[in-house]
Amino acid sequence: MTESISRIKKAVNRIKSRQLGLSTPIKVQNIQAIRSGETHYNYLLTINGRKFLLRLTSVRKDDKGGNSWGAARINMEFNGIKSLEKLKIAPKVYYKDTSCKILSKPFIISDYVSGKPIKKMRDRDLKSLSLILAELHSIHNIKGLRKEPAKEYNKGYIKKRVDLITAANFRYVNKSFKSALIEAYTKVESIRLKKQRLSVIHGDVGKDNLLRTETGLKLIDWESVRLSEPQFEIATALDRLNLNDKKRELFLSEYIKNSEKENLEGLNDYEKIRYFDRLLWSISEFVKLEEGITEKEKARQKSPLKYTHNAHVEFIRCKALRLFPKKTILIIYQKK
Repeated sequence: MTESISRIKKAVNRIKSRQLGLSTPIKVQNIQAIRSGETHYNYLLTINGRKFLLRLTSVRKDDKGGNSWGAARINMEFNGIKSLEKLKIAPKVYYKDTSCKILSKPFIISDYVSGKPIKKMRDRDLKSLSLILAELHSIHNIKGLRKEPAKEYNKGYIKKRVDLITAANFRYVNKSFKSALIEAYTKVESIRLKKQRLSVIHGDVGKDNLLRTETGLKLIDWESVRLSEPQFEIATALDRLNLNDKKRELFLSEYIKNSEKENLEGLNDYEKIRYFDRLLWSISEFVKLEEGITEKEKARQKSPLKYTHNAHVEFIRCKALRLFPKKTILIIYQKK
């Protein structure tokens, strides 16, 4: 459920001005709902002539009336951005609340980054992004930032989703795909990644988290920031940016010019983990919509066709990396 503007205004007025870096009493001039993400509702706040971003987790309360998952996400985002504050590469974050007493769900308030969303990646965008990521991946020692090697990323979720999809009573995919999925999972689990020094990664590089600003390209939505292998960041970017061969080559060549050579070693294995994970995620999100588990507000923004399309795209990528036999097909059925 989204929050009413009046309730948000009331909540913001309860915050002390110094907590938002302000020297005068808070005066809320405007509150506007803006583009939301997969896990957050976003609101643009104008307070004392300054723009702030309020991010409210979209995760519904659990059976006990709490929101432990949403609180954990907000804490990770707040602590992650705070740890990068001196580097000035992420928006300054000011305030968080995980009690669900001020608003119905955990939220965070940070500076608002003004810019134009990116619909198509130009060559100069790819060059700028490659430089941003190379600089980010050169940072290794940050206190307070969680460590999450790629093999640990969503490890529990991957197994849980494989078990769900391959269960006898799961009717949303064809039987032959279930059998092939078990074999693909075995291949993913057998991947042995070379141990290396972890770097700071944004964790969710995609066009929807990039803005063209007056001072250049900027990354936003740092909720997934952590210490991990740079290869996983690059695999994520290649997946989400959906680059053709020419643009992929440009992006990788520009990145390696400004980064350590080992940052691309074994990239193929990291892509396998990433694509397989997103294949499972797309199918599970489709099922949530079909079963009515997704919140109504979010469901209105999403389409089952979007997730079936995403699943087939990731499936084709997995096949290209030989996780599935060439003859394997994926059929996704809607609920009857």
